[in-house]
Amino acid sequence: MPEEMSERARRAIAYGDRMAAIVNRTSGETWDEALLPLIDASRFVRRGNERTEMDWPAYCAMLEQWAGHSGKYEKTLHRVSEAGNLVYLDLDERATHQDGSVGSLRSISIYEFDDADRIVAVDVIMGFHQPS
Repeated sequence: MPEEMSERARRAIAYGDRMAAIVNRTSGETWDEALLPLIDASRFVRRGNERTEMDWPAYCAMLEQWAGHSGKYEKTLHRVSEAGNLVYLDLDERATHQDGSVGSLRSISIYEFDDADRIVAVDVIMGFHQPS
């Protein structure tokens, strides 16, 4: 990571790295153990493409289901941008499922921070790649 990257940007990237470690089974941590140090769970909301909103418990349940079907998760960071209390991550993401199928997408994740630098919201905008 570039040295000039802010602490908030580093925290947003760490959030994704910790998620990847759980999915890839390189961490024995639970979602709470890995991510609660970075977020305010009482205010946390995850918003998705279909205008869905999840609180922390619902989001953990979704992550658990996703991790159960994934064999490997990879991501490539293209750019990080910041505006006020928001950090934007532009990523290519690739998941190899347990059945061997592969899904890939381009995403923009928007991390909203509170004054204590805890993540209070993550908005994820996904654009799926066409199969070649």
